[in-house]
Amino acid sequence: MNDNSVIEIRNLGRVQYLDLGHRYYIVIAQSEEYLDHLYDCHFFDDNGDFLEGYEGFWFDERQFLLMEKYFFNFIDKECNLIITMYEEEFAEPEILPQVLDIVDRQIKNCDNDEVLELAKQLRNIVIKAIEVSSPVGFCF
Repeated sequence: MNDNSVIEIRNLGRVQYLDLGHRYYIVIAQSEEYLDHLYDCHFFDDNGDFLEGYEGFWFDERQFLLMEKYFFNFIDKECNLIITMYEEEFAEPEILPQVLDIVDRQIKNCDNDEVLELAKQLRNIVIKAIEVSSPVGFCF
């Protein structure tokens, strides 16, 4: 690995990464007609941009570790999910209010600006998913 694969992260210490170029997507389908491709994780083009009918955000492995520590581990435990690196998991609409509650709790207990920015994006996509009754895809 090159020197860029080891970076210091506040509160996580020195970390070596597998692939900082890999994108981790959190995505929803804007309507029911796009659900099949969401479950297959076929929602982005060759450039990694979201196709029409999908909404979400992406981050790199360094940010994944922050998301895992501050959000995914809690969501996994309380919602019986397994959100992990290089896998797909889907939070179905019926558990999204619980996911939103977890995100809100974590926001109240966090002082890391980068985590708070990621939390804002996660919170917004969960709210949008509740509005359109879409699962939230964690496509890693």
